[in-house]
Amino acid sequence: MRTKNSARNTSDTQENYVRAIFLLDNAEKTVTVTALAKKLHLSKSTVSERLKELASEGLVVAPHYGKITLTPAGTILGEKLTYKHRLAEVFLHQTLKMPKRAIHEEAEQLEHAISDEVARRLHKFLKNPTHDPHGSKIPKL
Repeated sequence: MRTKNSARNTSDTQENYVRAIFLLDNAEKTVTVTALAKKLHLSKSTVSERLKELASEGLVVAPHYGKITLTPAGTILGEKLTYKHRLAEVFLHQTLKMPKRAIHEEAEQLEHAISDEVARRLHKFLKNPTHDPHGSKIPKL
């Protein structure tokens, strides 16, 4: 499935990789193929293949061995996906009264479907939250 709100027309799978790299990097962890494979529950060979795609799309810098980094475009995408994910969690928990344990999986799906315009409106509707229900900071866009 292709996301409709990305200028790059990235797939949900590609976006999941970018967001995982973004989260690992922001947790001040060195992002390696091994760390990424562990986070995504995938084999290192699968992750290595996908990283080649992401590098060709200009979203990551992934040397054969060493630290994986997001390009400026990858960082923007990772931040935007995290923003949408965390807004979705706030909406699901506050507005729909879903329990915290149930909102992450739903937000994983919604982060790909929410357009930039809907995200802006949702942020305003939710009265500009700064943190998700788990206490994680919502990035400012």
